Amino acid sequence: MPKNARTRRRPSLGKLFAAPYVTAAATLSASSAMRILALLTTVNALGNGLFATISVLFFTQHLGFSIGFVSAVLVAATVLAIGGDLVSGRFSDASSPKPVLLAGLILSAVATALLLVVRDQVSFVLVLCLISLGQGMCMSSNTTLIRRVARENPALARASLRSLLTLGISAGALLAGLVLASGSTTAFRIAILGDTVTFVIAAGLLLRIAVPPAPEGAAGRPRPVLPDRRFAVFSLANGVIGIYLHALSFALPLWTVIHHPELTWVVGLLVALNALLTATFQVPASARITSIHAASRRLVIGAACLAVSYLFFLSGWSDSPTLLVLALGVFLVAHTTGEVLYSAGTMELLFRLAPAQQQGQYGAFYGISNGLMSSAAPAVLGAAIALNGGWGWWGLSAATFLLALLIRAVSHGAEADGVTESPARP
Repeated sequence: MPKNARTRRRPSLGKLFAAPYVTAAATLSASSAMRILALLTTVNALGNGLFATISVLFFTQHLGFSIGFVSAVLVAATVLAIGGDLVSGRFSDASSPKPVLLAGLILSAVATALLLVVRDQVSFVLVLCLISLGQGMCMSSNTTLIRRVARENPALARASLRSLLTLGISAGALLAGLVLASGSTTAFRIAILGDTVTFVIAAGLLLRIAVPPAPEGAAGRPRPVLPDRRFAVFSLANGVIGIYLHALSFALPLWTVIHHPELTWVVGLLVALNALLTATFQVPASARITSIHAASRRLVIGAACLAVSYLFFLSGWSDSPTLLVLALGVFLVAHTTGEVLYSAGTMELLFRLAPAQQQGQYGAFYGISNGLMSSAAPAVLGAAIALNGGWGWWGLSAATFLLALLIRAVSHGAEADGVTESPARP
C-alpha cells in the first residue's frame, strides 16, 4: 500500500481529540429531553458553584458561627437526609424520578432563601437540614433520570453532563470570586439569592422533560442493595475518597485565611479554573472505557494524583507569596487531573456494578455513602489543617490511594464473576 494512502487513513490528532466531544454532543442532543436536561444541569451547576465557594465563609464570617459548630450541623443535616434519599431512590425506581427531583429542587430553593433570615443557631440548624434534605432528594432521583432519559449509554451521558456541570460550576466560582473580593455582607446575600433563583429555573425546566416509564420489574426486584457487598465496599470506599471534592471549596479557603489571608482572592479563581479544566477534559477522560478493568485502572491513577495534591497543604510553612502561587498552580494541576480520571472511573463503575432495575436504590446507597463522608469532610479537613507536622494530610493521602486499590480489587472480582461486562440497559 502506498505511504500516502496509509497517511490518508490515519486520523489526525485534531480528529482524535475532537472525537469524544462529537460523541458527547450527539449524546446530549439525541432527544428533546436530553437537551433540556443538559440546560437544567448547567443552570443548577451555576448556583452550586457560587454557593459552594462562598458558603463556608458566609457561615463563619458573616453569620458568625464557629467552624466546629458548622461542621457538626453539616453532619447532623446529612444524617437527616439519608432517610429521604433512600425513600426517593425507591420511589424513583418504582415510579418516576421526576416528581422526586422536582420536590428536591423546590425544597432546595426555599431552604436556601431562608438562609437570608437566619439569626441564631436554631434557625441555622433547621435551614441547613432542609437544604441537605433537598439535595439528598436530588441526588438519587437525578441518577435515575439520567438512566431513563439516556437509555443506551448512561455512562457517556453522565460524563457529558458532568462537563456541563463543571462549566456551570466554573462560571459560578468566577462570580463567587467577585463576592470574595468584595467581602461585604450584601454581596454574600445577593449570591445566596442568586443560588435560590437557579433552583427555581431548574425546576421549571424539569417540568418540560418527558420521562420514560420504569423498566419492567423495577418495583419488585427481590434483591436489596445492602447484601450486595461488592457494591457496598465500592460505595463506602468511594465516599471516603470523595473528601477530595471539598478540598477546593472548604479546605483551601480556610487554609488560605489562616496562613495567608492576603491570597484569599485567589480561591475563587482556582475553583473556576478547576471547573473549566474539568469540563474540558472530562469527556476525553471518560472515552474508551469499555470494561470494569479499564474503569478501575483510570480510577486508581486519578486517586494517586489526588493523593499527591493533598501534600500541597504541607507548604503552609512558606511565607513567600510567589512560591505559594507557584505551589497553587502545581496543586491545581494535580488535583484537577486526579478529579477528572477518578470521576471517569467511578461514573462507569456506578452503572456497571448496579442492576438496571435498581439504579435509583443503588444510586441512593451510593449517594448516602458519599453524603456521610461529605458531612464528615469539614471535620476531617479541619483536623488535617489543625494538626501540626502535616500528619493529617499524609494520612488522608495514604488512605485515598489504598482505598482506590481496594475498589480496584473488588471491581476486578465483579468482572471475573461476570456480574456485568457493559452498562445494563433498560
